Amino acid sequence: MDKSLLLKCVAGMGLVSLSVAFVGCAQSPCGERAVVKGFNPVFSPDGKKVAFQRMEDDVFKLGVTGVNCGNVNWIEEGPGNAAYPEWTPSGGLVYMAGHDTETAYEAWRNGSKNGYGLRLWENGEKRNLTSGRCRDFTPSVSADGKKVYFVTTRGITSESTVYSKAASTRIAELELSAPGEPRILMDSPNGNNSGFVQPAISPDGTTLVWGHLENFFDKWRIFGTRIGKFDRLEWCPVSPCGLSALSPRWHPNGKFICFSGFRKGDPGWGVWVEEIATGKVKRLATGENPCFSPDGKTLAYDRDGTVYVRPFGPADLPDEIMPEVRDDAEPEKVLWTAENVTKETSFNTNGTQFAFGNDRTIFTRVKVKLDGSKELRQLLIGDYKEHEYAFQTFASYAVWFSTRDTAGRYLDVKLDCYNGAREYTFTAIRTPGKILLSVDGSLPIVSVPRAKVISLGSIRRFVVGRGLKPGESVVKAEVGTGWPNDVPKFKRREDLFK
Repeated sequence: MDKSLLLKCVAGMGLVSLSVAFVGCAQSPCGERAVVKGFNPVFSPDGKKVAFQRMEDDVFKLGVTGVNCGNVNWIEEGPGNAAYPEWTPSGGLVYMAGHDTETAYEAWRNGSKNGYGLRLWENGEKRNLTSGRCRDFTPSVSADGKKVYFVTTRGITSESTVYSKAASTRIAELELSAPGEPRILMDSPNGNNSGFVQPAISPDGTTLVWGHLENFFDKWRIFGTRIGKFDRLEWCPVSPCGLSALSPRWHPNGKFICFSGFRKGDPGWGVWVEEIATGKVKRLATGENPCFSPDGKTLAYDRDGTVYVRPFGPADLPDEIMPEVRDDAEPEKVLWTAENVTKETSFNTNGTQFAFGNDRTIFTRVKVKLDGSKELRQLLIGDYKEHEYAFQTFASYAVWFSTRDTAGRYLDVKLDCYNGAREYTFTAIRTPGKILLSVDGSLPIVSVPRAKVISLGSIRRFVVGRGLKPGESVVKAEVGTGWPNDVPKFKRREDLFK
């Protein structure tokens, strides 16, 4: 999908401006052929047409044209915006549509109900499927035409979340034949620091994949789960960890997905294909928002505001395995413990067991009793010769775990879970390529830094309880190696696609 519009929709803000025009049908030697100016193409059920969106005069309009070029039939062209088309098996179109003329503050002040809902165009007629002061977008229609899966901000009631800057989103399901109130399937697991984008239901209706934004756009990754198993403990990472990925769509045989992806060193965002059972991938072209034709022999995608098509054949099958680093292989080993700390305390220590380097999985676990106020507390600090804040867990209005990169720059992961006076257990994990944070044994939030974590060689001390208020305490603080016992692990690919 167009990431500019995606970010705005997720954030509940306005839409972006691009300038595009019609393009002819020239074909390149590799078989790539330009079709029309626009974004987010999707093939019709007979494979002869593509629906797409285009921006003109600051408005997203939605049209349909022939794969072999031709005139554009504009389904929606204002006022308001229309985007993210998806065909139904019977040849209808489900898409996001709305005409929102208020600023975020005006909408909040006025209690407005106008937002962006789903609309169905069928047999030349239109009807709204959803409505309300929310954003409903990126629909995916099941192969039997009975259900629509989509991303929504509905049910998120705070002003900052619905009308302003937050990225919190949910995945919902709607009965297409008899639309009623959508059913929320999955909540954003990290408040306004994470969100769902572009759900896609498999051809056999058993598996849902989606793009996921973690730690406020630090990382884009594709996850999947079986229909009916929507608890976060059932999620499985689908795209490789070394690849930013979003906008998945299924091949009609259910064995492959295509998606927008970027790997360090690529010339730009690319069209990637993955064999879902094995994790094999291949980059096919520079472009975004790919989709397969109904017969699986053609790919459509966009690049620089133009929709292209190209053949998909045996030479395009995925053949590269990108290593999936399983940070949970080494079991927990606690190396240091402090208990019942009620004021700032330094623990001087030394020893080679704390020389972790930057190629080792380490963890910190802090059980704390806090009073719910928002002043800064540095609950556990690892003070090393390499950096006085080599790693730390700290809390104010949220909870963070931070470390440093090899240049001493700050790397962190955040959880919006601190919301009252009670006991919490914050468990943080620092691996060679990831930073993770869990509260009270939840599946961890993941941040993937773009730089290597600092090498730790010379411990000076651990500092516990800096900034604690009267009545608060660090009940227990621990530092160790391996994967902590209290943090669950993501499902493995073989568990999802066996």
